[in-house]
Amino acid sequence: MSFTNSNDYITGRKPIPTPSGGEILAVRFTVDLPTGDLQANDIGQIGILPAGCLPVDVHVDGTDMDSSTAALIFQVGLLNAAEDDLSTASADGGAYWCATTAANAAFHQRPTINGLALVSVTKSVTDRKLGLKVGTAPTTAVAGTVGVTLFYKAA
Repeated sequence: MSFTNSNDYITGRKPIPTPSGGEILAVRFTVDLPTGDLQANDIGQIGILPAGCLPVDVHVDGTDMDSSTAALIFQVGLLNAAEDDLSTASADGGAYWCATTAANAAFHQRPTINGLALVSVTKSVTDRKLGLKVGTAPTTAVAGTVGVTLFYKAA
């Protein structure tokens, strides 16, 4: 199921910054998630990896969206063509890029990178959709906000 809500980057109301040289840019994408979007395997677009750019790092943060036992886990990566899962294409890193650890309080994590997924992402001539997936549903879901900060550079 796609997320109910969107953000200004996805809708085009805010332009995606692109590097003009060797710098690394960081853009924080947020989305408000009602409890209906916190079921296992729910997925949606949270941001954009600009054309000609490669990911460098990812941070994930959020409000308390699990009011009981810590279970909620998010996965981050590029959406597949059908936009119903995270891509497993080799050009997109071969798998999701990272996953958070379970959290039942407000959190900010630099998740463990899934192997060498980030270095194996290849540049694309088109923008690609950054996806967020509920890998493990919260024990007791609470509506909240999740943010993904994507660090990227020109290829």
